[in-house]
Amino acid sequence: MRLDFNVLWVEDNQDRVQSQRERVELLIRKDGFRLRVQFADSVATATDYLSNDIYGDHVDLILMDYDLGPGMKGDDGLAAVRDLFPYKDIIFYSGMSQAELLKMANAKDVQGVFTSHRDALPDIVEGVFENLVRKVLDIDHSRGIVMGATSDIDQAVNDALLILFDQCDEAQKAQALAAVTKRMATKRKDFDEAAAKIEALQHLAELLEHHGIYTSDDRLRLLRKMLKLLQMHQEHGEMLEAYTSRVGTPRNDLAHIRVVAEGFSRKLFDRHKKELTSDDMRQLRVALLEYQALFDLMFPAVQ
Repeated sequence: MRLDFNVLWVEDNQDRVQSQRERVELLIRKDGFRLRVQFADSVATATDYLSNDIYGDHVDLILMDYDLGPGMKGDDGLAAVRDLFPYKDIIFYSGMSQAELLKMANAKDVQGVFTSHRDALPDIVEGVFENLVRKVLDIDHSRGIVMGATSDIDQAVNDALLILFDQCDEAQKAQALAAVTKRMATKRKDFDEAAAKIEALQHLAELLEHHGIYTSDDRLRLLRKMLKLLQMHQEHGEMLEAYTSRVGTPRNDLAHIRVVAEGFSRKLFDRHKKELTSDDMRQLRVALLEYQALFDLMFPAVQ
C-alpha cells in the first residue's frame, strides 16, 4: 500500500495549470498523501502511458483538458481512455461550462466522467480524491499503509547506514562499530532481565511485552551517531530525534493492536487501551511523508 496519489494530467500547457496543481497538492497532502503527476501533452501520449501495464495500472485519476492544441481534442481523449480503462475515474475540464463539457462527453457515449470549469478543478479533484480513498482512509486500512510506509523508512535507514559507513575513516568506523557493541551490551543486559521476568511470569499475557533484539530504533540511533561523527545533516538532528515518538512508537502500537468489531465497523485500540482515530492515522501519514521527504533530501542515492 502506498502514500502516493497518481494523476495522469492530459494538458498541453503545464504552466497554465501550475497554480491548480499546487492547490491540489496541498489539499491531498493534508490527508497524508503525496500527489504524483505525470503530464501528457496530447491524447496519443496519454494513451501510450496508459497502454503500459506497469504505468497504467497505477494511475488513480486522469485529468483531461478539452483544448489540447493541434490533433485530437479532449472529448476524443475521453473515448480513447474508456477503451483502455472502462472504469478509470476521469475529470474532463476546460474554460467552458460543465453542461457543455457533459454534452460533449455524452456525444461520445462516454459515461462516468466528472466535469469541471478550469478554475474549479482543485475542488473537483479533492472531491473525487476523497471518494477514491475513503476506504483507504478507514482506520483499519490505514494501519496497513502506515506499516508499509514505515518499513520503507526502515530500509532507507539501513541503506543510509551503509553509505555513511563507507564514508567514514578508520577511526570513525571503529567508533561506529563500538556503538553497535555498546548497544548490544545494553540490549544483552535488557534481554537477561527480560528473560528473568519471562521465567518468572505467572500469565502468558506478560510474554507479549518482550520482543525485539537490534530493532529499527537501534539502527536509527546508530544512524544519528554516525551523522554526528561525520558532522553531516546536523540541522536535521532534532527531527530525527523525534522520529521514535512521532512514528516509531505509534507504529509499534499498530503492530500489537486490538480490534473490536461493532456491527459493520471496526475499532482499533493500542496496548494502552486508547482508541485510535482516523485523525491519529492522518497525523501518522503526514509525519511519514515528512520523514520520507527528509531521507530523500539527506540521501538521494538511496532512492
